[in-house]
Amino acid sequence: MSSNIEILRGAYEVFARDDLDGILPLLDEEIEWRNPEDSPVAGVWHGHQGVRDWFALARESFDEMRFMPYEFKELPDGRVLVLLRAGVRAKRSGIAMEVPWAHLVTMRDGLITHFQIYSDQERALEAAGLQAADP
Repeated sequence: MSSNIEILRGAYEVFARDDLDGILPLLDEEIEWRNPEDSPVAGVWHGHQGVRDWFALARESFDEMRFMPYEFKELPDGRVLVLLRAGVRAKRSGIAMEVPWAHLVTMRDGLITHFQIYSDQERALEAAGLQAADP
């Protein structure tokens, strides 16, 4: 297993504890954090403050937010595709759901520099240069 995958596994464990302060040291100071267009918290955030802002907005929309990765795939260009299940519970309606999602992560020198969230795994596979049948 690559060191990038090991770092990412640790990052998901930290996120599962809802430890924003614990995850920031794993992020490059100039990180670009992208949420999908179909998310209630759609947009692009930059830097550690941007990630803090994203967390604050996400907490306004969701009482619960879990990412449960089940596959990490290191790509030839060094990016890592993470296939996962996302579990959320909306704050206003209380509706809970669990859906397949993906993250496409770029790392440099052991830090996450670009974090792209996909609510559609097929789009993530395409962005990673893979076909949907090749997860």
